[in-house]
Amino acid sequence: MTAWQERTIEQRNLLNPAFCAVAVWHLARGYRTESMAPANEPAGLPLELAFVGASLVLRGHTRDQLPSSVSTSLATWVHDHPLERSAVAKGVIVLREPVREALLFGAQYGMLSLDGRRLDATDEHSKKIKSYLRTSSAEVRECMRRAEFVGRWLCKAGAPPTVLALLGVQA
Repeated sequence: MTAWQERTIEQRNLLNPAFCAVAVWHLARGYRTESMAPANEPAGLPLELAFVGASLVLRGHTRDQLPSSVSTSLATWVHDHPLERSAVAKGVIVLREPVREALLFGAQYGMLSLDGRRLDATDEHSKKIKSYLRTSSAEVRECMRRAEFVGRWLCKAGAPPTVLALLGVQA
């Protein structure tokens, strides 16, 4: 783990644990929302998909290429965006440390709960997060909006091994 003072200003600002924890909170919330659809059991975000989701959301170019509807299959999106597939796989590796820190931060401050290998967004911080977003930039709000979308999209994409295989991510 890189010491905080050894990180660049960009790393401190863009990949700080609090910001990334809010992104993972939105991923988990979106996943839970989609899992509560009729005929589904409510479920938390599989831990490995937190890393995939962060890679899809935190890189602006990839975020801009995401579909507008959860009905677009991940396989179709990967087929249509082969360069993004590679970027997501590399992003999972690059973002491993910031996402781990975000998970620890989120769990420590009660934003995220862990049940086995699944993450859930706690509801007790919803007001604080909404308040934070009201005073944030448009890009931050868009990032969090897309994080919730990606959580829903990943829920519909299939089992975690399928998602990882489609995106070329090795566990």
